Amino acid sequence: MFSAIFNDQAGFIATALTAAFLVAALCFWFAHRSGKRPWSHAAFGASIAAEVALTLFLPSGAAVAEARHVCVINRNYAEPFATQQGLLNLLLFVPIGFFGLMALRSLLPVVAGTILLSLSTELLQTLVPGVNRGCDSSDLEMNALGGLAGIAIAWAALNLTKHPISPLRRHARPTAVGSAIVLVGAGIAAAVWITPVAVDATSLQFTGDEEKAAAQRAVRQAFGDHYKISNVQLQTGVDDNPDTLLIALDKGSAELSWPDASQLNVSLENSSQTTSASFPVPGTGQQKITGEDALPIAGRYAQEHYPHELRGAEPHVYPVGDRAELGWIVSWRRRNSAGVLMPVRLDVQINTAGRVSQLLVRSIDDPASLPKPTVDKKAAQSTALKALHQPTGHEVRVAESELLAVQREGDWRSQWLTSFETDDKSVVIDPIYVDANTGKVDARASRKQKIDNPEGADGQVVTTQN
Repeated sequence: MFSAIFNDQAGFIATALTAAFLVAALCFWFAHRSGKRPWSHAAFGASIAAEVALTLFLPSGAAVAEARHVCVINRNYAEPFATQQGLLNLLLFVPIGFFGLMALRSLLPVVAGTILLSLSTELLQTLVPGVNRGCDSSDLEMNALGGLAGIAIAWAALNLTKHPISPLRRHARPTAVGSAIVLVGAGIAAAVWITPVAVDATSLQFTGDEEKAAAQRAVRQAFGDHYKISNVQLQTGVDDNPDTLLIALDKGSAELSWPDASQLNVSLENSSQTTSASFPVPGTGQQKITGEDALPIAGRYAQEHYPHELRGAEPHVYPVGDRAELGWIVSWRRRNSAGVLMPVRLDVQINTAGRVSQLLVRSIDDPASLPKPTVDKKAAQSTALKALHQPTGHEVRVAESELLAVQREGDWRSQWLTSFETDDKSVVIDPIYVDANTGKVDARASRKQKIDNPEGADGQVVTTQN
């Protein structure tokens, strides 16, 4: 867990440790001069310096809230207790609360200061340019609980050792005034610059034996014992999307839909440079292959691992990259007698050395009660164009329409999915679903959904669902 957080962060670790040591030394010096518990003050200063470094200066990946100043409000208060991030946030503030009370020996200022420090951190994470972490109510919750836990431990230790703690009323007024000033400032900042977004979950959760066993079965079916699983976490789905098991492999990564375990998406490598991370197909040596070679190689792999997904399916081969430098995707899809594209799917990306570099398999039986379409493509496109919110100054035209089997709230429907394009490629227009029986636009469709076709992919197997 810690190796993932601090991977390739040697410079940050050295700088943070130096800063924490300097802050500790200054706190020790000032406390020693005043004769007030220098070691406790040194530890208190170091713990605050560590918190600031980890939350505001630890380099992160892509921006969480970008420049939108979004603050996530998690409606599931219990969720952070089942996540690595939640427990780390709790542990981060335990020493702050503990050493704070040990150093100051006054309960109210330490309690208020710990909570306000967490609140200030969350706001700064989304307001300060370059931090790119966003704020999260779950982080505030676990930080505050961690600080209170540390305070409780220190309070118990001081009482057991008969060390005095200042009466509550002694610092009540300055604590109240200081807290009010910080809260008013935070409230103004939140009202002016922060956009709250309520969600049902925000963090990756721990998994049990059932989830780990499902991940093991899926990876073993795809690659036998070639790869080992190092970690499995649960990512809660939003909107109509299912939960996802995030599977860390010793080489590459995978995602498995949960709890149905019907879709597996694997990324072993995403580079024009072939590596040992890609999966060797038996009977295929390390050679420079062409597009004509990709189909039989992928077919050999698919017949061995996913014969059910091949039944009645037609393969199509698509180059990946402008010059197929990332290889080729061989995609198997099938249609029913009415021409509706079924949800079952198998995409195998073969790199230029004839090895599997990416995989997407969706194992779903054909819907048995799918209504026969009564709305044709032309009528569906006309309906989609009328419903489209056209961008100002751009002429919009239909790019493609596909008749799909789509599951909506547990029921399967036939729907036309129409995508659009303009002369300006920077203009993104959301596709529109039109029901193939009622002829009405399906407003429930997520904007993340798109035509399920890997053609033109940039090296990543497309993972959107019908």
